[in-house]
Amino acid sequence: MRKTSPGSFPVKPRLPEVTLYRLAFYVRVLERLSREGRELVRSEELARLCGVSPAQLRKDLSYLGGFGVRGVGYQVKSLERQLKRILGRDRLWHLALAGINDLGLALLSDRRLSRMGLRFVAAFDWREEWIGRIVQEVYVYSVDQMSYIVRESEVEIGVLTVEEPPAREMARRLSEAGVRAILNLGPEPLEAPEEGIILRNADLTLPFDLLTYALS
Repeated sequence: MRKTSPGSFPVKPRLPEVTLYRLAFYVRVLERLSREGRELVRSEELARLCGVSPAQLRKDLSYLGGFGVRGVGYQVKSLERQLKRILGRDRLWHLALAGINDLGLALLSDRRLSRMGLRFVAAFDWREEWIGRIVQEVYVYSVDQMSYIVRESEVEIGVLTVEEPPAREMARRLSEAGVRAILNLGPEPLEAPEEGIILRNADLTLPFDLLTYALS
């Protein structure tokens, strides 16, 4: 049997989605601590900064083989690096935006994505007024060019921000062009256009329902 050291894995562990969300938040806190020059952080402090209990933090990290030294804490940069590797943030991902609107333009302008290893390398639209324009250094192509550009630019993730009916057609075209995953930020949920494509629906207005519920 192959032996592994703590925090080292022959195969990436499969984790519950709620755990993945927490790991992503841990990374954001660790990034801030790293920018502040912190080298070590105790589990109690890290848990407090992340808004979870120390027991929950230790349980989440135990999925990953265990980090930290009892009585000392966690090495900030090492833990950040390990979590980024598990989340796939240790490499550059090429993105394509399908459909230009206000939300899409905001995403193209969001510098946080590049810090996460996410880079828009192309955008697509069907309207003449957008085709051929450059937005935040990203060229807007015709959807008829999608198949070639996606392959040429090695796009792996497609991002949808438009409503139906264009959204479903865009998802189909992205799938046929060869993307591996699609993030749908439009208001209507979509199904994966074909087997083997990962599709996530994420309506950004839903958190407002939670807030208005809490305030009512």
